Amino acid sequence: MERILLYVEDTPGMPNAVGWALRLAKGMSCRVFALAVITPDAPRRRDTQASDAEEHAWSSLYEIEDDAFQQNVRISLLIETGDALQQLIDLSASYDAELIVASADCRLTCSELVRQSRRPVVFVK
Repeated sequence: MERILLYVEDTPGMPNAVGWALRLAKGMSCRVFALAVITPDAPRRRDTQASDAEEHAWSSLYEIEDDAFQQNVRISLLIETGDALQQLIDLSASYDAELIVASADCRLTCSELVRQSRRPVVFVK
């Protein structure tokens, strides 16, 4: 395995999913693509072009990046706008990810992700 796509969402179980994905990536010497998805209708702040949701997503991604660097795991950070399920399906194909990792308490419909994905999917509790 060379590439893992990690779905990043602000949930209580996310730290467990991140830790599991980073340990797997380190053990297999593969790259993690950490993906956060922003809804297109997220309100924008007046003083900047970024929404609060986007700023929060970047903050989460930077924390994951710090953890990855401490463990010598190669990582790429991605933020996309749109439907999270569709973005995961599309990006797993375009980045040729061999595994999708998400927290078991993410807001995605787990069965839909498994059904639509051509890649193996792991939900971490």
